[in-house]
Amino acid sequence: MVQALFWIAAAWAATVALLPAVIKFAWRIGALDVPGEARRIHRQSVPRIGGLAFFSVFVAAALLSGAADAQFRFALAGAAVVFTVGFVDDLVGLPAWVKFFFQAVAAAFSIGGMQNKTWIGAFAAFFWVLLLTNAHNLIDGMDGLFAGTAILESIGLAVAFVFLGRSPLLPLLLAATCVGFYRFNRSPARIFAGDCGSGSVGFLLGMLSLPLFAGQSWGLGFLAPVFIMGYPLADVATTVLRRSLRRRPLFMADRGHLHHLLFDLGLSGRVSAGLLQGVGAAVALLGELLMRVEFAPYAAVVSLLCVAVLLFARRFVVLRSGRKLL
Repeated sequence: MVQALFWIAAAWAATVALLPAVIKFAWRIGALDVPGEARRIHRQSVPRIGGLAFFSVFVAAALLSGAADAQFRFALAGAAVVFTVGFVDDLVGLPAWVKFFFQAVAAAFSIGGMQNKTWIGAFAAFFWVLLLTNAHNLIDGMDGLFAGTAILESIGLAVAFVFLGRSPLLPLLLAATCVGFYRFNRSPARIFAGDCGSGSVGFLLGMLSLPLFAGQSWGLGFLAPVFIMGYPLADVATTVLRRSLRRRPLFMADRGHLHHLLFDLGLSGRVSAGLLQGVGAAVALLGELLMRVEFAPYAAVVSLLCVAVLLFARRFVVLRSGRKLL
């Protein structure tokens, strides 16, 4: 326990210590998110390679602490590919299909390194990891939103690991690095995660959550990771639906995400991010309850009520902001 706490504290401290240098480096090389596009919320240029700090610290902590076993090292290698491609995109820009291709290669490599996987299981895991990789990239559009969401998800995974009798050190290390990053990412943000950070963290969360699908002792327990990642998944689902119905390219950026709608409604960035993170935390809690058979019936009823409330709230927000529903 003491050793685990040491590594968690060290991961947080190293991230906090490294980020000022990363911010200076980003300004020097011009790796900046520049306002101007309609989808941008910030009014000043902000560095966008924050992932350089917290991803490198997480990898080092996972390896040096011994938390990363032989199988998870495949996940770290795949995440490194996603990080590298995202970093290049943050610097010079890459076509969406190029990023997606390398993400797919990384996911296939990492899933292939896992043992005891059927073809159907590996196929589903492949799309799950790709889905979370891109879902977290989509929510990196408002001060503190990505970092706060990643913290909640990592802690949710740690709690779920405890329920399954697994060590929670890896998700707690990820949470610690994201907490360190949040200090610089909260409003007013001094740095963004960038594609390198949001994509690699989404990839890692996808890989870390895979055991939750197979390790449940009863039927509905497999839904736990879906609920823990509920907010990013809901955002990517509505994005795909909206762009498909409007016959727009799926990878074309727009200003239709829920954080954009809340901001356009008149809420500040800090309040909008807090509301979305609160919803994400509530849904994640339902996921934790679903892992315990004695609480699952209550969680199922509450989850249906939450879905109804969210649908009503989204309709209200869209109508108030003067937009089409999708």
